[in-house]
Amino acid sequence: MASHFGEVIFPSSRAFWDDEDEYEPNENLEHCPKLRICWLKNKPEHIQKFIIIEGDPLIPFIKQCLCLNNTKEVCIIENENQKKVSIIYHIDKQIYLCIILPQFDTKDAGTFVNQISDLLLTTENTISIVCRHVSQFQSTNIPEIPSFLRILATKNANVSKCKIEPLEQPNIVFGVGAGVLSYAELTDISAKLYILYIDNFVLDSKCAEPILQILTNEIDCKLQLPKLTENFFSKGNLYM
Repeated sequence: MASHFGEVIFPSSRAFWDDEDEYEPNENLEHCPKLRICWLKNKPEHIQKFIIIEGDPLIPFIKQCLCLNNTKEVCIIENENQKKVSIIYHIDKQIYLCIILPQFDTKDAGTFVNQISDLLLTTENTISIVCRHVSQFQSTNIPEIPSFLRILATKNANVSKCKIEPLEQPNIVFGVGAGVLSYAELTDISAKLYILYIDNFVLDSKCAEPILQILTNEIDCKLQLPKLTENFFSKGNLYM
């Protein structure tokens, strides 16, 4: 069992398998979460750019940059418990923004990608942006700056102008953005995945600079520059 960006290594001996796995009922193996996709407007037949945002600190910042007064929700995605886990906005012309809400369970990423696969197949360029704390970045040379970017891209994506270093091994990326990139590679779709590493739990003016660079370079539409004095982290206090 393998995927484009990694593989699953099975135990070298059956002695390491859990006995319950061997006798697990088929119905448990076949069960998979279901997501409900509800289009509030007509589903687009063609998308020029589909932007996927994942990671708590990014969501309010990106929404303030791209979602202007006339921006409306065009699609809502709910989980089995009828809880909203994702929203798609129509930004401008053929540009759409997909927000992965904090309520989304990462283990359902594969199901999510499968259920929006028809949308991805009609998209010229898919751009995913995820946010991770720098403590998750594995390298012998970690940049000593508030935030920095790494990129993964499909073989047919043009990354010559972005001047961003590719994500080096042994780092891994998980979630919807990673799943979309794997799907895009296998189906010969142009896609990029930007990973923003920050040294804090808030997205302040310094940490946000690389994101503004991406939005300016990648998205041909009007941006609303946010007030960077605000705290864009949507959660409450962190208790240790």
